[in-house]
Amino acid sequence: MIMKVFIYNADGLTIPVEVEPGLPFRFRCEEEECGKAVVIEGVVKHTNEEEFTKILEETVEENPDFAKIREIAVRNLIFEGKVNRREVLLPVESLEDFSRRLLNEVLILKS
Repeated sequence: MIMKVFIYNADGLTIPVEVEPGLPFRFRCEEEECGKAVVIEGVVKHTNEEEFTKILEETVEENPDFAKIREIAVRNLIFEGKVNRREVLLPVESLEDFSRRLLNEVLILKS
């Protein structure tokens, strides 16, 4: 099943991609679109919350600009592969889960 996801801290960026979890993919974001050329190669895979949290914390430690992703509620997807030829493990969030989290935040702020 193809799904839209956000890969966090892909060369310092949040990159939206369409993937089928468990299957390898390659995605290229051109400089005009992303501000710099980014090539992502690897697989988005399901994981447990413990591994996700470990990868999330390593991501935030490497790039504190991503501290906000600690609010991710559904912690079951990671990216394993390369970003611009650098081996990485990165947290991933489905667009559906991101939207739910954003709506909850907006509704809480309104009440």
